[in-house]
Amino acid sequence: MGKRVSVINFKGGVGKTTLAFHLAAGLVRYHNASVLVVDVDHQSSISILCMGPDQWEAAVHDERTVDKIFQHVTVNGAPFPGLEIICPNPIRDNLYPTLDVVPATLHLDDTEIELASSSSGNAIKSEWNKRTLLCRWLEEIESDRYDYVIFDCPPATKLVSQNAIAASHGYIVPVVPEAVMERGAPHLVQLVHNGIDNKLRALAGFGEPYDTYVPDTALVGIVVTRIQTARGESGFTLDHTAHLASLQRQWGRRLVTPYIEQGIGISEALTSGVPVFDLGYTQNVGLRGFPGRYRELVANLKTRIDTL
Repeated sequence: MGKRVSVINFKGGVGKTTLAFHLAAGLVRYHNASVLVVDVDHQSSISILCMGPDQWEAAVHDERTVDKIFQHVTVNGAPFPGLEIICPNPIRDNLYPTLDVVPATLHLDDTEIELASSSSGNAIKSEWNKRTLLCRWLEEIESDRYDYVIFDCPPATKLVSQNAIAASHGYIVPVVPEAVMERGAPHLVQLVHNGIDNKLRALAGFGEPYDTYVPDTALVGIVVTRIQTARGESGFTLDHTAHLASLQRQWGRRLVTPYIEQGIGISEALTSGVPVFDLGYTQNVGLRGFPGRYRELVANLKTRIDTL
């Protein structure tokens, strides 16, 4: 059975999309996996990253996006989509042939608002249906054809994110070692378990059963991203070192290593539309050790995900 994972955080700017992108690419490149990336963030960052702007704009124009799943509820008479919203093998030069993407669009933010205000028939069943549209779609397309499905979630836990959690065996929380993350990460974890999962379990008996629905979504781990190294010295800045120590005390073994440092090489790779694995020959990527660090992180996350 394929494993489904959400990459999620309340806060933007924590490297969420970068982590989801490298996790998907690393599973394909180093573990011979087939991976489906589902973009449920209206900012569409991972869609544009994987597809390039021209291919993404064409998909948006042709309405081959994740929005179609939710518009089945928000737009009267809209058909439920199938495989046609999947963009196969979008990364340039056929570098990752078993990585497919369901792109998002900027309109998804409006669709989210419309989804929240939509209702049909029994009110309780309607609430269930609105939170399990991704479950239904994954079941209908027989998503087990993929070894992994990765949801890149928006910095919010509204209905679209709840759809991803409902369909996920586990979730990953990327954090920057700052004070706001020391408070925010525990709140997010509690919200997933005591809020989203509990609500879904309460609704489950009133709606359509789906094999793709997961009643207990497990925390895969906390991933430290964009940690800043001290200029001209070994180790991290004093501020990040202090907050990292606090995160280590707080999360223990749930904190996944290695930590991903801040570096211009990562941005250079993303601008080129490829993971750092493909720019190991450059000074800002290879000499900083980013390919090896991400490869190790992917392997460690895979081990945790496979046990779910």
